[in-house]
Amino acid sequence: MKQNIDHGTPSYRLNPRELEQDISRMLAVIGDHLGHLKDQPVKPDLKPGAVAAGFPKEAPQTATNVESLLSIIQQNILPAITHWQHPRFFAYYPATTSIPAILSELLIAALGSVGLQWSANPAATELECVVMDWVMRMLHAPDDSPFLHQSRQGGGLIQNTAGEAMAVVMVAARVHKHLQEDAGVHALEDIYWQDSSSLVVYMSDQTHFSGPKAVRVAGMRLHKISAKRLSHGNYGITADQVREAMNEDRAQGLTPCCVLLNYGSTNTSGYDELESFRGFHEQEQIWVHVDAAYAGASLILPEYRERARCIQDLATSFNFNGSKWLLCGFDSAFLFIRDRQLLKAVYAAGGEYLAQTSEEEIYNPEFKDWSIPLGRRFRALRIWMVLSYYGVEGLQQYLRQSIQQATWVRDKIDRSGIFKQVVRTEWGLVCFQLATEDTAKNERFLERLNQLSEDGKKFLVYPSQLEGQRFVRLALGSVHTLSEDLELFWQTCLQAAREA
Repeated sequence: MKQNIDHGTPSYRLNPRELEQDISRMLAVIGDHLGHLKDQPVKPDLKPGAVAAGFPKEAPQTATNVESLLSIIQQNILPAITHWQHPRFFAYYPATTSIPAILSELLIAALGSVGLQWSANPAATELECVVMDWVMRMLHAPDDSPFLHQSRQGGGLIQNTAGEAMAVVMVAARVHKHLQEDAGVHALEDIYWQDSSSLVVYMSDQTHFSGPKAVRVAGMRLHKISAKRLSHGNYGITADQVREAMNEDRAQGLTPCCVLLNYGSTNTSGYDELESFRGFHEQEQIWVHVDAAYAGASLILPEYRERARCIQDLATSFNFNGSKWLLCGFDSAFLFIRDRQLLKAVYAAGGEYLAQTSEEEIYNPEFKDWSIPLGRRFRALRIWMVLSYYGVEGLQQYLRQSIQQATWVRDKIDRSGIFKQVVRTEWGLVCFQLATEDTAKNERFLERLNQLSEDGKKFLVYPSQLEGQRFVRLALGSVHTLSEDLELFWQTCLQAAREA
């Protein structure tokens, strides 16, 4: 007897009419949420477990319709959100999204594509090559840049986060160093399990903790170098400091493997003395990676052309995020490699169950061989839509708007006689404290500022610390932030200072 496998249950299928109706309902929720965003508390007043208490301990045994699900979202989830898109969200770094980013995610979800390899979704692979070359040209790359896919040498790929990109790089750097030292003695597969306890990675003590985590994943030693205030007025390290550290380690029988440089550190948006690292890779025979997760977006501005070129000249690899300050939405971490073989030596793998691949040309790289994941989301569609929707000039205008807002605050600080900048910053981050040597008074100011913010309801900032001094860390970049939001924050700072 023929088995009937067509159960005729329309809810399992992507019924266009039903989907359109449900999308309309969801859009109404999103529209209401965004329309009233500025009236919502930036951070909810919750204790751990409060959200979970609103949900049953087991999954529903029977179906729940979309109307009920949307009601639960409005009642239980949205009120429990820390609103990263809020006009007065000034914590961490911005996590910008946009109309094209949101629209693209709808299509990405509908397609349900898994980019295992070129043949699994040719559009995803080729569009990723196209948009990564677009980004490189936005970064003022010359036509012969090895970081372009068109060079057939290196190229760019989209990762989940900057932390993932750094982990990918650290493992590749470790294997590359073993290959350099092995000189063909061992088979490649035997290289992967070689002892790496003598390999050392160097970075500033201002590097984001994702850097040390990446080194741990790779199984190497970490040598943190104390950053110092450089001529640009912020903290970083120099090539001479790294060389001194490397010489110390070599004297103990250790082997330098990689240096991880900052361009826009998380704490104060500082950066290392990049010019001093020109030629460092060739001279020292180690991998040079630049983490520009936040500030890398600013490099598309013409005024940062020389810095962009400098990073490209000195780096074996570098990364920056499109999700922080380029309106691309999360997740959009861009990783660029000078020589793709450095990644493929570690991550290339395959199976008989995959499609047979043709010879690698410009637009059919197997990105599964460049990184850890096999399956890849169609993120290139989102990047393409954002870059096309705004154009380079539109994105530059957005960046300058954020910088202008930060400059407004910096000018207020400098003219106030009440506050002082802890470091010089030049992008959307501002770091300041009371202009006093009285540490206790500065602590009272920070405490009072938090009280006046109603513990993050009116606006959200998190204090940070540098050389034992705590300060306000104001991160701007939200597309919703207006002058009135900055004025409210500034007036609250003045009140907190008076009452400290």
